Amino acid sequence: GPDDNVFIYFTDHGAVGLVAFPHGVLHAKQLNETITKMYNEKKYKQMVIYIEACESGSMLEGLLPDNINIYATTASNAEESSYACYYDEKRQTYLGDVYSVVWMEDSDAEKIDQETLYQQFLVTQKYTNTSHVMQYGDLTLGQTHNVSEFQGATQQIYKPNHNLLKKHRNALLRRDAVPTEDVRIAIVSRRLAAAEDNSVKKQKLERELAQLYNDRSIIASRIEQIASKALSINRGGYLEIVTEKHMKLTKYDCYQSVTEHIHEKCFDLQNEFVLNKLYIMANLCEIGLRDFTTKQAVDEICNERLHFDY
Repeated sequence: GPDDNVFIYFTDHGAVGLVAFPHGVLHAKQLNETITKMYNEKKYKQMVIYIEACESGSMLEGLLPDNINIYATTASNAEESSYACYYDEKRQTYLGDVYSVVWMEDSDAEKIDQETLYQQFLVTQKYTNTSHVMQYGDLTLGQTHNVSEFQGATQQIYKPNHNLLKKHRNALLRRDAVPTEDVRIAIVSRRLAAAEDNSVKKQKLERELAQLYNDRSIIASRIEQIASKALSINRGGYLEIVTEKHMKLTKYDCYQSVTEHIHEKCFDLQNEFVLNKLYIMANLCEIGLRDFTTKQAVDEICNERLHFDY
């Protein structure tokens, strides 16, 4: 309601102009239209949004107004990956991501009733050495309100070891991190390295790793084929430009139409290898191709929808 402070923390996969849920995606235009509508209908007093996803800056850059009482930070800018960290040898998986680990450990280590949101942003920006942490929206809100107003009561249930937390934070500067889209490959590679030679498990992991590399190659090839076909339909060039550059997304409706068609006809947008290449589809829109041209190319290239066993 109109008296509520709202804190939203999102973490999952992302791509230019969208974030992915286990089922379905949320586009940048949809997000910003929704929260603007909430502001107009007085459904919150103030809101803070933290987004952990690849290319998460593209969800807010040039879209989030600075006058609707929302302050937001993102794990990365509009064109780069976010990074996983804290690989656990026992559980054989990554336990966190750099951006989230830093702000959460900061909330544990600091007196958040005396720390502003902007101060937490500066800490997160400093120690997230793998991507560019960004801030958007009402920056004054970030400078004048404390973290505790959005992350909960100042009374801590447990007493954190402040020296240990700060040691972990500093260790992130030296810790190996991996781009989010490569996490699945990195995990299988680590499990393979830890497996006993000539074991059934090792042979299975070798096959699994080979399949992941093959899937990534197939996806990249198919998306580039779509781009090439779309450009040929339009009698234009620019293939090298659209496959290598990360243009700023402004043609949101075109991009949403194309990505929804890819999801329907080609492959699941929840796949991180697919998400990593969607900037190419955004670029096609940005150079002036209409959505129906690219969708025609999708229909010609994707004669069957590919399914992956993960």
